[in-house]
Amino acid sequence: MFFLKVILILVAAVLLCCIGVAGYALALLIRRPPLRLYRERSAQPDFIPLSRIPKRLIDLLVYLEDKTFHDHPGYSLKMIRYVWNENRKAGRIIAGASTITQQLAKNLYFRFNHSYIRKAAELLVSLVLERRLGKDRILEMYLNIIYFGNGVYGITGAARFYFDKPVAGLSLNQTLMIAVIPAAPTRGNPIQHPETYERLRDSRLKKLTAVEPPLVSPEEDAAIRAFGPDCLDPELRKNDEFTRAYPQDIPLINERFGPYAK
Repeated sequence: MFFLKVILILVAAVLLCCIGVAGYALALLIRRPPLRLYRERSAQPDFIPLSRIPKRLIDLLVYLEDKTFHDHPGYSLKMIRYVWNENRKAGRIIAGASTITQQLAKNLYFRFNHSYIRKAAELLVSLVLERRLGKDRILEMYLNIIYFGNGVYGITGAARFYFDKPVAGLSLNQTLMIAVIPAAPTRGNPIQHPETYERLRDSRLKKLTAVEPPLVSPEEDAAIRAFGPDCLDPELRKNDEFTRAYPQDIPLINERFGPYAK
């Protein structure tokens, strides 16, 4: 009888927790409807539509950040299982299993703290984003708000900050750099930490050349690897006074949407 009571209590606690998470996610979505967010963001002058972003940049970034983006419903069970096991082994949260949709949900609605409750609410919000926005708008929003280090959000700002160019004017090496930076915008920042960036770049080049068909050819791979940490790209912004003084850590809340995050 005692064990039955314990089981019932645990079941009730789980149900209450699920209801609480669902209510939390619903409240966020009511407060900031996805379509309204999209309209607000797409009306801003630095917003670049998907149609004006070079396809190669889109392909590289999607493959590196979430190669099953066009096939999943907003989350990846395979990745969730893998990360759950890794976190369990470590005894703490050391990694997430965020798809591009979940990363967008985090940037629009949540603080960047590590907790399973936040991840659960983030997953529910992601499901709604998939239904309300669709893949193209999700990707468009993601590319326009993702963090690129040094207080820079979105690929338009990143291309201007790092290379003083429009997105359409980036070289292949610069395109790859823009695609790699989001994986480690602070510790792998190419201006402050060129050696770390080079290691990240090379590990990702292995993936890009191994896929069929390859997203980077052997000739392009060799040309890109020729850029060492002393000169990752001749046009890359130098380590100037601003970049040296800028605090190299990701803000707890996306600066663009911070006043609304919970």
